[in-house]
Amino acid sequence: MNATSNSAPSAANAASTRVASSTRTVASALMLAGMALAASAFEAPGDGVYNDRIDWGVMMDLSGPTSASQAIWVNGFLDYMRRTTESGGINGRRINVLAEDSRYNAAQDKVNYEKLVTQTPVLGISGLGTAGAQVALAPTIRSGKVPIVGTYTSTKALSEPTSPMVYGGFCGYREMAQTGVRYFTENLKLKNPKVMVVSVESAGGVEYAEFVADAAKKLGGTSSIITMKVTAADVTPQVQAIIAAKPDFITIYGVANTAILTMKAMQQYGLKIPTFGISYLGAPNIFSSIGAEAGGNYTFVSCFTPGGADNTPGNKELSAYADKIGRGGMKEDINYVAGWTTAQMAAEAIARAGAEPTRAKLMDTMNKGFTVDTKGLSAPIAFTKDDHIGPQVLKFFGYDYVAKKFKAYGEYDDYVKYTK
Repeated sequence: MNATSNSAPSAANAASTRVASSTRTVASALMLAGMALAASAFEAPGDGVYNDRIDWGVMMDLSGPTSASQAIWVNGFLDYMRRTTESGGINGRRINVLAEDSRYNAAQDKVNYEKLVTQTPVLGISGLGTAGAQVALAPTIRSGKVPIVGTYTSTKALSEPTSPMVYGGFCGYREMAQTGVRYFTENLKLKNPKVMVVSVESAGGVEYAEFVADAAKKLGGTSSIITMKVTAADVTPQVQAIIAAKPDFITIYGVANTAILTMKAMQQYGLKIPTFGISYLGAPNIFSSIGAEAGGNYTFVSCFTPGGADNTPGNKELSAYADKIGRGGMKEDINYVAGWTTAQMAAEAIARAGAEPTRAKLMDTMNKGFTVDTKGLSAPIAFTKDDHIGPQVLKFFGYDYVAKKFKAYGEYDDYVKYTK
């Protein structure tokens, strides 16, 4: 009797506990649903924020002379945002990317910028891949209200001094120059390196050459530059200048065609000078076009790892999604990885702005500093109030023509010393 009496209250208590637990679960679910509803009810159309979506701008060359690399970057950006939307979006909102074509024209980029600021307002803008456009728009961007989150190229006009309006998203010119010059000097055992910069005619090329010259000078060496048109079809004069200069190694700044023409012409002249391209020139088509013989003398320095080049979680995620949606052929291109990573940067910044994001709140949140963990696609990307450079640790990659895949020379940690 006592046993029965004692057990009955116990069962009742258990039932009561289950009901209370269930009630709390339902209440929690309703609360979360209410929060989601409240978030979706918030709108700021002038900032590109609506109850079901956030408009985000991209300004890149989609049909001009640099579109072969910049359009692939845009695909990487779109794919990460698409994957984010498929996973529920950010605070219940999908990310709607408005991509404007600059056609590698600074005047067109000015039109595109004004459009994204006022006509079809966006919360933020990524890309801005033309150096000339950055220089021309720098005063407007710095004094404006729309943050640039993840630039595709880097210029002093836009990045120096640090501005709460601008955040770098690609390997910096200074970091590429420092890493490349110091790495080659060390591995070739040079005392006074003699470096040659082969560049397209652009503001970015001039800045990059200045950083290379500075890095070489600090090692007791010298640097010189030869240029060509971005649409060049023949580089014989440039190769003859290389022969006359007799550099210890060469670095190439430009588009895919710049590297392909230079490496093929050097091979024809029997030149086997170690050469590295900047990060943008880490594309499979460059290595396949120049072939194994010339490719044996060509590498590139990059703050990003090509898709399929290792088994880090971030690389596996990117590769699996690219394969799933039919972009497997792009995943090895460093530009695709850069676009994907920049979109991750933008997505994390948006998430930090909360359920009621505005341009002002986005800028305030980012300017306090944040870190983007790409899960191995790059070294961690850290932003602080005084440092908006973006990726700063790079390493070298080459191409394994037998395995038909990119290969890394060491780990990111091995290269930290070059940019300190």
